[in-house]
Amino acid sequence: MKITKSEAEQVAREYLRTKEGDSGGDLVLLVEETIERNFGWVFFYDSKRHIETGDIRHALAGNAPIVVTKTDGRIHETGTAYPLEHYLQEYRE
Repeated sequence: MKITKSEAEQVAREYLRTKEGDSGGDLVLLVEETIERNFGWVFFYDSKRHIETGDIRHALAGNAPIVVTKTDGRIHETGTAYPLEHYLQEYRE
């Protein structure tokens, strides 16, 4: 079962809804920053308040990008300690 980008976006949005309690507010998927790879899509997100105001005080800290795989629509969290490519390489291996 392969999923489409649209379906992957929905999976990512549902995942963010489960994380909203941890962040203290609404989380927004940054669709325009999505990266497509052969194994799936890398989605970025931020707080709705930061996006609306641009005020750095409302930016999220530690909001690691998430990967939604094309083959099964599963979510994989990356990290923030290393550049994104480090985590994507680990995923490929």
